[in-house]
Amino acid sequence: MMLDEFITTLIQIILFSIIPFIVYIISNKRVKGFFRYVGLFKPQKQTTILAIITSVIMVTGGTLTPLLSPEIKELMCMKGTVSGNLKALGLSFDSFVILGIIALLKTSLSEEILFRGFIAKRLISWLGFGAGNTIQSALFGLLHIGLLMLIADPELWFLISVFIFSGTAGFILGYIKEKLGNGSIIPGWIAHGTANFISFFLIAFII
Repeated sequence: MMLDEFITTLIQIILFSIIPFIVYIISNKRVKGFFRYVGLFKPQKQTTILAIITSVIMVTGGTLTPLLSPEIKELMCMKGTVSGNLKALGLSFDSFVILGIIALLKTSLSEEILFRGFIAKRLISWLGFGAGNTIQSALFGLLHIGLLMLIADPELWFLISVFIFSGTAGFILGYIKEKLGNGSIIPGWIAHGTANFISFFLIAFII
């Protein structure tokens, strides 16, 4: 199970990096290295603190909804969801490691590379920060709606709330990267990964 999760995580990171890498090879050889092109480099110190604050906000939003609605909690813990699969495994060393792989690498790293490291970068360079960051955050919200609809049939109000929450989080992460992080996606990765880790854990085992 642990090995399988690591392999699927590696595959997802590669898949989410393919298009950025192709564009980098074709048109951006002047940038020193692919990692720097997608923002995988050391950020300014103060952005790490902002990332931690952002992760607290994301955790609050991510765990408040299931607390307010038993139906939503059941939906978020159903088979096929991250929290649901972890709940089925039970709290153990294996489930804790799998949670780390999913939260810190599979979801956060791959999504930050694609959305903030590539999509936001391209759109902002074409359209300016306001429009570019708004579009990438909307696409980020649509991704989460699409993933949810693949495994469940949630009510419209919940889909809208998922879109607003994930889209807002995507906008904030884009702002940190572009305006405060000197182009580094690492603060956003810290915020995203930490929030996912804590939220998945709380929904699966605590709430």
